[in-house]
This record gives sequence, structure tokens and C-alpha cells, in this order.
Amino acid sequence: MNIKTELNRLNPAQREAVTTTEGPLLVLAGAGSGKTRVITMRVAYLIHLGALPESVMAVTFTNKAAREMKERVQSLLDGRTNQNQPVISTFHSLCLNILKREIEALGYRRNFTVYDTGEQISLLRHLLSDIRIFEKGFRPEDVLEKISRLKNDFKSPLKSEKDEFDAEALSETLFPRYQETMRSLNVVDFDDLLLLTLRLFREHPGALEKYRKRFRYLMVDEYQDTNKIQYEILRLLAGERKNICVVGDDDQSIYGWRGASLHNILDFERHFPGTRTVRLEQNYRSFGNILVAANSVIKNNAKRMEKCLRTDRGDGPKVCLFRAEDGEEEAQWIADRISRIKYERNLPYEEFAVIYRANTLSKPFEEAFRGSRIPYTVIGGTSYFDRKEIKDLASYLKVIANPLDGLSLLRASSAPKRGIGSKTTNRLAEFARERSISLLEAFKRAREADIGEKSAQPARSFALMIEKYRELFKKRGEMGKAFRALAEEIRFKDYISELYKSQEMALKRIENVENFIQSLHHFEERAFQETGAEKKPSLQGFLEELALDGNPGETDEKPFGVVLTTFHSAKGLEFPVVFIACLEEDILPHKKSALPGEGIEEERRLFYVGITRAMRELYLTSAQHRTKYGKKAPTTPSRFLDEIPDNIVRRIQNLEPEDPAQEEIKAKAFFAKMREMLGD
Repeated sequence: MNIKTELNRLNPAQREAVTTTEGPLLVLAGAGSGKTRVITMRVAYLIHLGALPESVMAVTFTNKAAREMKERVQSLLDGRTNQNQPVISTFHSLCLNILKREIEALGYRRNFTVYDTGEQISLLRHLLSDIRIFEKGFRPEDVLEKISRLKNDFKSPLKSEKDEFDAEALSETLFPRYQETMRSLNVVDFDDLLLLTLRLFREHPGALEKYRKRFRYLMVDEYQDTNKIQYEILRLLAGERKNICVVGDDDQSIYGWRGASLHNILDFERHFPGTRTVRLEQNYRSFGNILVAANSVIKNNAKRMEKCLRTDRGDGPKVCLFRAEDGEEEAQWIADRISRIKYERNLPYEEFAVIYRANTLSKPFEEAFRGSRIPYTVIGGTSYFDRKEIKDLASYLKVIANPLDGLSLLRASSAPKRGIGSKTTNRLAEFARERSISLLEAFKRAREADIGEKSAQPARSFALMIEKYRELFKKRGEMGKAFRALAEEIRFKDYISELYKSQEMALKRIENVENFIQSLHHFEERAFQETGAEKKPSLQGFLEELALDGNPGETDEKPFGVVLTTFHSAKGLEFPVVFIACLEEDILPHKKSALPGEGIEEERRLFYVGITRAMRELYLTSAQHRTKYGKKAPTTPSRFLDEIPDNIVRRIQNLEPEDPAQEEIKAKAFFAKMREMLGD
């Protein structure tokens, strides 16, 4: 692929962003303005100019985005790079790869593993149990959220002097215990991946200099979603050279609740003096009326950088507003409208989306779609790795890879149950502390722990089995076979069958287990293909990919049917026809964010993100009454609806004819659906 030809296909602002290669660069990329194309073109252009591929680093926030960027760069370069490739990854993946090489300098072992949210909560349950705090009503999830906030605010895990029965103080009290326990288990969490990398760069100048020399060109996608720690890492890596290009849109900053700092992008020009700013305002996604609605809403935010989306696609249909009597009527109206549009224009269901503020609002839409025989997918449900059977089986792999991981050992030793009760594990944990050994070693030496032969034998047998598989997993090209042998030895599928009373449910769970076992086979094969014979895949590498990606070896599945999603999950997606529902005060804006200030501005940004998902048609719906706590209560339309100009809006009454042919269209839709149901 010819780089010069591709450059000529860019608009002037995109071309300026691609060809500005030295010094700090801020690319303000409005929704649908082709930012991914700009980033990938810029990576290819730098290499085309002579930059070493490995000196170019581009980071983004999702594995899907990173994969897409890699594929696009490869197609642009047409295989002209040598074995070294540009580093294109997520922030967490980048930091994980750095720590795999450098973490020993921070007192950890190289075979550390990464805990997900479920494992963090499990650990906190143990810690809360130790101080007998459950009866006070503190949820581990709430404590974890506060500990995460402490980490992201650069707080050190020091002993708190406050009353530990205050929720905030409890988190500060548990913070040092949590970190100390994590370190003793040789595990880290997602916050640690960033924090430990920052600590490495601050405390070990030699390590920082090594990565500064390697990464001469830094690029960051979705910069508005970065937090304080990510900014500090980037600032240190940029050094005096300051060859840093950030791409983002302050109007799409919707993750403040999770630590993202809007000020990172708003203050970029101050953080990096001499910044060149390029605005991408040409939208290639939406019709004009949709963009007028988006621009009119977002301009009411005070904290933003000026930009205005425009398009050459024409005005398109007006934005439609519908106010139902209640939530059930709203959901049924949307279902009827989708059926009508589908059969009138022959659109697949996958081209429709319903967007709302929170997953708790999906129920009436699911019921209406089931009643209307409309297929749908709810985005944001239980992830693959959060399923019990997968977490149970993964716990075996974790303790095989990291023998210090006592928490995974405890889970594995009871799934399935093998006669190792809580009294036995408590005594073995105490024995491990007395001898300063790992819990796995304590299991192996159970006969020394004064627990009796009946309890000691299953613990010792379990430890010996883990040691056996530690050796088997080291054999070249044998990990997949070893995993299957392990699952068969512990009779894991029988365990699943006994766990679920419904045969149908048990078969689904067993299928998940089979897919998980196969995923290690696929990982092993793919790793050999990508790295060649000189480097063999490792179990630790598989677990790292599992932690970062949720499901290694599986391709991204496209949703089936109409997509039901929250604003947060919709970001990055686009659909020809979009319905934004439940647009009422206390829902959007959320009642906790309705006061003036940054809260209301983030709620407005959510609405802006929802509007800009629409390509052709946009419907905004609300209800006059909504059921709360079993009772219908009157509602007030969202204040954001008043910010959309009347001249681009069409208000629809429930019984109002669409057009002269509406009844005919409705009849055709009905008979077409009947034929579909009857298989004709």
C-alpha cells in the first residue's frame, strides 16, 4: 500500500495530524472524524520516514481497539517492517510487559499473576473476616472501590489512625493489609500494573532511561480517558524530547467516576509547552440534523475545548421525540417502530440500538422485544471469565503458574471438594505463617501440622498433584494436553454436572469449560506461529492474556439482533438507527449528578456520546410516569431535550400517522412477521 496515496485520501486536518511528527501534538478528534485512521496512518508514516518500528509506541484503552490498530498498520506497511514491530497495546498491557522484565527491582518475583475484580473481592472478604467487620454491613465491593481511589490518588498504604468502623477509614485501615497480602501472594491488581510501573520509573532512573531511549515516539488514543497515573507515566517517558501525540475528545470524557481526569486533555497545552493543536471536525458517520443536535447540546458545557462537528452527507431525517404514558408503553413503542422500520427498509436487526443510562433500565425493553419476537443482545452482561466454572478451573492454572498464590490454591482445593475442610485450611494457613512458607508448601507438609492423617492425606495429595502439573506445563508444546489431562484427573465435568440441577444449564457450563480448555490449545498454537521456534509460549503468558483480555483465543463476536446498551458501553460503536430511551430528570441527568458543576457536565457528555452513535436516524424517548418501588410516579423530561433546536425536531404522538401509507406499512410488517414465524 502506497503511503503517499493514502495521505492524499485524508482531509487537510487529518493530513496535518499525520505529518506533524516532532514535538507535542494534540489532536482533538470529534466523534466519527476518523481518529483511528489518523493514528494508524501516523504510525505507518513515522516508519515510512525511517523511524525504527520498535521506537514507535501507541496505546489505547481496549484490546479490540489495539487489535484493529495493529491490523491497519500492517496493511499500510504491507509487510515491509522487519521482525521488530511498533508497540501497539493497551496501557495495562504495556505496563504488564514492562513489569515482566523489571518487577524484581520492586521486590516481586517475575512469575507474578494478575488478580481480577472477583479475586480482589475474595481477598477482601478474607481480610474483613479477620477483623470481624461483616456484621457492620460493609460490602467488599465498596471497600475495593475506595482502595482503588486511594491508589489512583497516589496515597501510600500507611496505617490509618481513624475509627475503622467508618467506611472511608475502614478502606484506609485495610489498604496496607491488602497491599501486604497481595505482595506475599506475588500477585498484583490492575491498579498495581500502572502504579508499580510509575514507581519503577520514579525510583529506578536507569529503567526509565532505557524505555525513554526505546520509545522515541509516543501516541495515545482516547486521551480524555487517562487518569493521573497514566499522565505521569507518559510525562516521564516523553522526557526532554516530548515527541508525544495524544488523540481524544474532551466532549466524550465519560469515565470520571472511574478516575479519568478531564483536565489531562484540557491542560495538555500547559503540560507540554509548544503544543501544536489540530481539530478533526469533519464527521463521516452521521447526517447533519444529528450533528446539529449533538453540537447544540454539548456547547452548554463550560469545561470544553471549542469544536463543531460538520458533515457533507446532508441534513437527513429530523430527530424524533416521543413521550409515552409509562415505561411499558415506551418500550412497546420502540419495539413496534423497529419492526416497522425493519420491514419497510429491509434493515437487519443488528443495525438498531437502544441506549439508556443504566443496565437496570433494560427489563421493559427485553420484555417488549420478547413479546414482539425481536432478537436482541444486552451488552455489558456477565463476561466469559466471570463465570464460576471458568474461575474455578483457572484457579488451578494460577497456582500452577504462581505457587505463592494461596488464594487461588484455596479455591482450587475446594472445586471439586476433596475432603479439605475450613478447619484444615485454617490450620495449614497458620502452619505456613509459623514456618514462613507458602500455603502450597504447607499442604505438602500437612502431616507436620498436627491435623491428623485423615485431613493431611487429601491436602498432601492435592499439593503433589499441583507439583506434577507444574512440570507437565513446562514441556514444550504440551500445555493444551496437560490442561485437558488435569481437567480429566479432577473429573471437572462431573463436578459441573453435579453443581447444576438443570441438565441444559450443566451442558452449557460444560461447553464453556471445553471452550476454555481449547483456548489454551489455540493460545499455544498462535504463540508458536507469532514468535517462532526460538521462544515458547508459557502458562504465565496465557494467564496474562486472560487477565487483560477476558477470553484468549476467541474472536470478537458480533451482537445478534438489536443491541441494548448503556451510554458507557455504546462508546466507540455506531448504528444506522438509534433510540435513546428514559430521557427524564433523575435518570439522565442522574439524580446524584443533577447539581451544577462537573457532575452535570459529565451527564451531558453521556447524552452527547449517545447522540453521536446514530448514523441515519435518531429517536429520543421518555415516559410521563415510571414505576419506582412498585408505584407509578410522574416524571419530568430531561433538561437536555430543551437544548436541541426545535427546527430539527419532529414530535411524534402515539396515534399520529407516520405518513399516508403508515397503516399499509404496519400491515405489511405484521404479515411479514407472521410468514417468518411460520417458516414460510
